Amino acid sequence: METHAPDSSPNQSDQAAVRKVLWITLTVNITVAIVQLGYGYWSDIVSLQADGFHTTFDALANIIGLVALGVARRPPDVEHPYGHEKFEVAASLVIGIMVLLGFIEIGRAVWTATAQDLVPTITPLGYGLVIGTVVVNLGVSAWEHREGQRLDSMILQSDAAHTFSDSLTTGSVLIGMYLVDVGFPVGDTLAALAVMLFIGMTAYRVLREGLDVLVDSSFLDPRDVQSCVEELDEVQSCHYVRSRGMPGYIHVDLHLSLDPELSLRRAGEIMNDVKARLHGQFPDVEDVLVQLEPHVPEHVEDVPEQLV
Repeated sequence: METHAPDSSPNQSDQAAVRKVLWITLTVNITVAIVQLGYGYWSDIVSLQADGFHTTFDALANIIGLVALGVARRPPDVEHPYGHEKFEVAASLVIGIMVLLGFIEIGRAVWTATAQDLVPTITPLGYGLVIGTVVVNLGVSAWEHREGQRLDSMILQSDAAHTFSDSLTTGSVLIGMYLVDVGFPVGDTLAALAVMLFIGMTAYRVLREGLDVLVDSSFLDPRDVQSCVEELDEVQSCHYVRSRGMPGYIHVDLHLSLDPELSLRRAGEIMNDVKARLHGQFPDVEDVLVQLEPHVPEHVEDVPEQLV
C-alpha cells in the first residue's frame, strides 16, 4: 500500500511571492550577465567574461526554481502517476550541460588571451562595474535570505547562499584587475582560472545530482530507516529497505514483518504508524510503500545479500 505525506508546500499566496522573488532575481542576474559579458569582451578582461558566464548560470538556476514551482510541483496524473518532479531534474541536466559548455568556452578564451598576449584594458568604469556587481550580489543574497525565511522557502534560501558565494567569485575578478593595473598582466588569467574552478565545480555538482536521481541512487541510509521503524513494539523486523527520488521528494520501499496472529485491522494500523514515523523522522519522504509479511521462523525471502 502507498501513502502520500501531508502537503508541505506553501499556500498559493506564498508560492506567488516566491515566484516573484525568483523573477526579480532572474531579471537582475540577466542584466548583470549582459553587462559583464559585454564589458568583458570589449576590454579583453577574461576573468570578467568568465564571471559573466557564471552569472548566466545563476539566471538558469533561477529558471530551475521557477520550473520547480510550476510543472515539477503538479500533482500526479494518469500519464505521470509518480508525479512531475523529474522535469526539474531534466532542466537541471540541460543547465549542467550548458555550464560545462561555458567552462569550455572560458578555457578557450583563456588560451586565446595567453596565446595572443592580450593585455586587458583596465578603466575606472571596469572597477565600478565589478564593485557594483559585488554590491548587487550581496544585496540580492540578503533579500533572498530574508524572504526565504519569511516564506519558509528552501529554494530561496539555497539560492541566497549561492548568490552570496558569487560575490566572492566576483571579488577574485576585482583582484585580478588590480594585479593587471599594477603591472602584473597574468593576474587576469589567474582570476579567470579561479572562476573556471567555480564553474567546473558547479557543472560537476549539477550533473552528478541529476544523474543520481535518474539512476535511482539511494537517498536514505536503510539502517536509519530500520532503527526508526523497529522502535515500534509490535514490529518484528524491517528489511529490504530502499529509497530513491530527489531532495524534497523521496520514495521509500520496505518490507515489514508482524506477528501472524494479528488481525488485518491491527496490522493496517501498525503500517500507518510506521508511515507516520517515517514522515516525521525524514521530512523529505513523500511516498512510502510497505509490504506486510507474517513473521515466521522459516520465512525465506528473495532479498539481495547486499541489501538489508
